Amino acid sequence: MNTPTPDKRIPVYLLTGFLGSGKTSLLKAWLGQDAFKDAALVINELGEVGLDNQLLSGATESSALVANACVCCTGLPGLAEALEDLFWARLERRMHRFPNLVIETTGLAEPGPVAQALRSSDLLNERYRLAGVITCLSASTADAVLKQHAEARAQLAGADVLVITKTDLVSAANLGELILRVRHQLAHLELATSPSLLSSSHASLSAQTLLDTLAHPSTASQAVIDTPLTFNAMKPVEVHQQHALHLHKPGEHCSVCEHADEHAHVHAAQALWWPIADNPSIDALTQQVHALQQTLGAGLLRLKGRVETAQGRHVIQLAPFETQAEVCADELRWADSTRSGLTVIVSSPLPEASALWLAQQGISNLGT
Repeated sequence: MNTPTPDKRIPVYLLTGFLGSGKTSLLKAWLGQDAFKDAALVINELGEVGLDNQLLSGATESSALVANACVCCTGLPGLAEALEDLFWARLERRMHRFPNLVIETTGLAEPGPVAQALRSSDLLNERYRLAGVITCLSASTADAVLKQHAEARAQLAGADVLVITKTDLVSAANLGELILRVRHQLAHLELATSPSLLSSSHASLSAQTLLDTLAHPSTASQAVIDTPLTFNAMKPVEVHQQHALHLHKPGEHCSVCEHADEHAHVHAAQALWWPIADNPSIDALTQQVHALQQTLGAGLLRLKGRVETAQGRHVIQLAPFETQAEVCADELRWADSTRSGLTVIVSSPLPEASALWLAQQGISNLGT
């Protein structure tokens, strides 16, 4: 009996999920665990001023940033270059021999084109193998995100493992109902293999559990239900019927959605930069963020950055369909090049009145 030849290519894990789904928090936790302790990292961000790469700084010695582009379309050449550079640095011992590599995509990236690029490029395919696509889905906003954003539906359809994150923000009953809706709609997609479902609260899902699930998907089909969960009864987020989960096959026209699931490698979004100067108080900044939310409404897709305030340095983040920004102390080192401000990701094109208001606030366009 012939023994299979071991695959010596570097395993690549593609971490995706819509804007604000908790990818970076999970990845930061995983990079501190044995399974990904020495992993290389490629981070993809929209906008010229990235936050995720700063939040993950120091977590690994081998990293690359693909900024101001999306790796499933305009950023694909940058991704290929980053993977090549990391491989040669590893081979030439300019960095340690990382055992695996994680690509964290922007929240608008669809996994299909990235996976295809890894498989179709002879150079990349000789050196790397796609070991799994992990999609994050926030329990508190899943229904609204999947209903309104085709990219999120493509991310779900392309997953090997689906991690339902932020389960502490919903009640046990709502989480159970969401899991049933997700499973029902995945069955409707008629995928060759449905993703395994896992859950995570406060980035608690271990890297080893993830890898075990990828290695043995058939034994993990009930993992999300069997995993003990803790719920924050003080802050449940109710799921409303008008945001009922609705999926369909990629490319299939649907009268419920505003358009068919056609990506065409162009995202209807742009990244803006909002400089925050004069060290405002947290209360004043919170009021400014609220004014931004009121002005843009559903056109505001994401808000994140590092800000110098009167009360000190803070990281500020706001995910789609969340009503209040998360403000926490910034414990990272500030370099001379660190800029106090927020990346604002908005739908494109914006109404003229909204664009004018943004300009008046000094919020400028730094790329798409």
